[in-house]
Amino acid sequence: MNKKVKRLVFIAVYVAITIALDYVKEMIPFLNLPQGGSINIALIPIAFASFHLGYKEGFVIGLLWWAISSLMGFNEWFLNPIQYLLDYIIPSFIVGLSSIVYKKNYISVILGIIITMIIRTLSIVISGTYFWLDGVAAGSKAAWIASLTYNLPYSIATLIVLLLVVPFLLRVFKERLKRFDV
Repeated sequence: MNKKVKRLVFIAVYVAITIALDYVKEMIPFLNLPQGGSINIALIPIAFASFHLGYKEGFVIGLLWWAISSLMGFNEWFLNPIQYLLDYIIPSFIVGLSSIVYKKNYISVILGIIITMIIRTLSIVISGTYFWLDGVAAGSKAAWIASLTYNLPYSIATLIVLLLVVPFLLRVFKERLKRFDV
């Protein structure tokens, strides 16, 4: 089997695992916040795929996850295109870019995950600041504080999950994935 076909198969598998974890996450109440947002375990295969296949494929996997989960009804809160971009599209693909700083060492894995999760969190916080607060002026100091207060805890929890699980999986599967030569 040639490399392109192998890469496509891996992309399909990672997207399927991501969607399955997204579905499982919806069934675990403590992972989901009442006004939206969650400790998102579906980001694990996206970050892992980024380090396995590269950031371009990670980006594609994130976009495919967004597209398919939107078709399945997971991304249902739509106010306008900018809010949708900030709440769903950017947070879906950005973690797939985790390996953009990858230098085949543990520190670059951690750094890549942290950088992309900061960007992901900023995107969500900006959306919350300008689109989701009732009774607070959009963009005001109070709106920023409220959005940060709501979004940071689950974003930090997701970051911790990624920092614990992704490097572990990379270490466990390092030798096994080499034999596929992708």
